[in-house]
Amino acid sequence: AANKELLDTCVGFLDNGSSMEATARALFVHPNTVRYRLKRIQDVTGYNPSDPREAYVLRMAITLGRLHEA
Repeated sequence: AANKELLDTCVGFLDNGSSMEATARALFVHPNTVRYRLKRIQDVTGYNPSDPREAYVLRMAITLGRLHEA
């Protein structure tokens, strides 16, 4: 369940133009929760979703993972 939350947060963050407030509204959570989850994503993956280049790597990994599942 925690991994699903991190994935949803990462996708939401990237889809909302890296806006923490917009992501929080979309996920119905507090912006501090988004900050915490983004930190967890960085800890788990080694990539910072707030950095544009690293966000691109995360986006590609998520896309490839979804294609692999299908």
